[in-house]
Amino acid sequence: MKRLFGLVVGLFVALVPAVTLASESGRSLEGSADLTTVVLVTVGTLAALAVVTSLGYLYRRERALDWEFQKPDATNDHH
Repeated sequence: MKRLFGLVVGLFVALVPAVTLASESGRSLEGSADLTTVVLVTVGTLAALAVVTSLGYLYRRERALDWEFQKPDATNDHH
């Protein structure tokens, strides 16, 4: 649930400038000529970062590269 909330908040914060630029009236700045290029490069960079991070996580998980201090403590409760 926290991830979904974070995703919704992140999308809202990311779309606020786009909504401001889309409004015809008001004091918003005009979009530059290379706005599409900048947006595509940014989205591509974030997608590549997500892929690299995911691959690193999967590599670590499949190779069991976890140290003992990262694992939860064993409980002595035998109920």
